[in-house]
Amino acid sequence: MSSVCFFLPVSKATRFDAKMGGGSELALFYLTTELAKMGLDVHVVIDEGTKEDYSVDGVQVHPLPLPANPVGAYRNTLNKLSKLMDKHRYEVLVDFEQAVKWDKASCGKAVTKFSKSRGVKLVYYFGNHYPWLVPKSEINPWILWRILREVMDESDKAVAASSVLARAATQRMRWENRRVEVVPFGVRLTEYSDGDRTYRADNSGKVLFVGRIIKHKGLDELVEAASILKEEGHEFTFTVVGPRGGDWDDVPTQYYQELKTKVDKLNLADRFKFTGSLTKELVVSKMAESNVFGFPSHAEGFGVALIQAMAANLTPAVYDLEPMSEIVGPAAVKAKPFDASSLAQAILSADHDKNMKTLVAERVKRFSIDRVAKEFLSKIET
Repeated sequence: MSSVCFFLPVSKATRFDAKMGGGSELALFYLTTELAKMGLDVHVVIDEGTKEDYSVDGVQVHPLPLPANPVGAYRNTLNKLSKLMDKHRYEVLVDFEQAVKWDKASCGKAVTKFSKSRGVKLVYYFGNHYPWLVPKSEINPWILWRILREVMDESDKAVAASSVLARAATQRMRWENRRVEVVPFGVRLTEYSDGDRTYRADNSGKVLFVGRIIKHKGLDELVEAASILKEEGHEFTFTVVGPRGGDWDDVPTQYYQELKTKVDKLNLADRFKFTGSLTKELVVSKMAESNVFGFPSHAEGFGVALIQAMAANLTPAVYDLEPMSEIVGPAAVKAKPFDASSLAQAILSADHDKNMKTLVAERVKRFSIDRVAKEFLSKIET
């Protein structure tokens, strides 16, 4: 294989680059630029507002503003992929994180129609836990499920970023006789650390969380864990970095306000801080100043922030749940799920265990983007 096109139908970014905040988008950036570095002709069709094509680190980016209606999304997608094929003749189309919004889900039908009519190998690659791991009581987009089933059935390969996601997709799609391959997301490790993997005493007692301020991220328990540690006489500070809105925006939601109220009631205002959204450079800076990555998420498809933190030498404290436990392996302290007291003790242990840094440094090599890109190629070429 010498040429590949990736299609990302829903994006919150205004431009395709390494500063993107969304985990899946950032994972796509690392993967495509690494493939381009390996000598492949790589194209990305992405739902963004830019009008002109541009190039980033060897990747040819083709903006595709998708209207928020099924008919327009279908037509625009089919036309864009067809025109691009006429010009560049790519061999493989990777449908990456197919839309989880009903008004744009129809682009999935355009992808399957295009691949069948043009004889292009279709790969579906996903790492988002919506809707695979979310109860129907929370999300039940019937039109999305119908289209996702068609995309998976028509794909030559389906690839998930984690084992739990692969199992969930297999069960939901009733793929009894087909296999969902597992290829984790990856990052460029050198962007997060200068190579120093030792324990830094100055960072002790500093806990960092990076992610959206939404309920399933376990932030209620993180606040409670901070209170428990304070009551026990431990000097910990907690920094929560991420958009305070529900959908990557930074407009404070009711849930964020409830968390702030909880922090104030527990007298934690001096040691539990919310920063809102920060640039990637500032996030990396916050990581360099911290020792523990407190990530008590209840549900993830993968969790790019977790491997970013490990690359930055932070020791994870997570719930013993997939995919977090799969990602960290032995290189973390795991807490009993949804238990604030257990989480507090995990954070304390992660902060004190100096030997854990060696395990983290070794474990995170699994997610080096050069390794991940080679693995991805091997999976889709067979």
